[in-house]
Amino acid sequence: MGVQGPRSEVFTTVRADAKGNVADWPAHLNRLQAHAKRLRIALPEPPSLEVQGDGKGETLVRIGFQPETEAWTVTQRPLGVHNEDVDAISYPAPRWNERTNGCKHGQWEAYNEAKEAAEQAGCDVALLVHDHAIVDADRATPMVLDEDGTVWMAPVGDGGVEGIAAAVVEAALPALGFPVVRGRLNERTVARCAEMVVVGTGMGACRIDTIDGETLGDSRALSQTCQAVLREHFTNKATWSTMGQERGA
Repeated sequence: MGVQGPRSEVFTTVRADAKGNVADWPAHLNRLQAHAKRLRIALPEPPSLEVQGDGKGETLVRIGFQPETEAWTVTQRPLGVHNEDVDAISYPAPRWNERTNGCKHGQWEAYNEAKEAAEQAGCDVALLVHDHAIVDADRATPMVLDEDGTVWMAPVGDGGVEGIAAAVVEAALPALGFPVVRGRLNERTVARCAEMVVVGTGMGACRIDTIDGETLGDSRALSQTCQAVLREHFTNKATWSTMGQERGA
């Protein structure tokens, strides 16, 4: 089999609880449909997909659709690094074209290679860089707390994936005293930051201690706030549902 192109699959990764309920399914489905449209994949309505709860704790579930076989796939794995202080490397951001950048698609090996490169360096996350600015991370969305209390996120047009968990945090931050601005996360912005955090469905909110061995700011205000927002979100019963219906329905 040859190399699979971006249009060979569209997918999303959700969080599942011990009973097999998934978090934020409507938001994940909306993004899945939007990405399929951009990739020119005719996405049918998902069947009644079953997520197996292990009765112990939360897991990550990758839900994908492959148009060539018209098959849905469901793959589960442990959460991994979550709500921790982590070390990062900088790594070249994968690039396709404007329509494809930012979609979760069938040529995802470049993101997996970034994650593996971080692990080989003894680190936990790869920050993806394009044109001298951080545009994404291998499994999460970067957020930078400036010295003036502003939180910076990369612009949508920079090509990063718009994260579901990051959207929850982004919406909550202004009311908690952290205005959010979309702007380039260039070297100067990151170097002077008070704190940097990566937010993702699986990672929660992880504080970046170092990038390529260089220590960042010593604040913990953003990471603690992001963790509190997600803790409240994931303990809200309305966040969780079975595939296709609200919890308890």
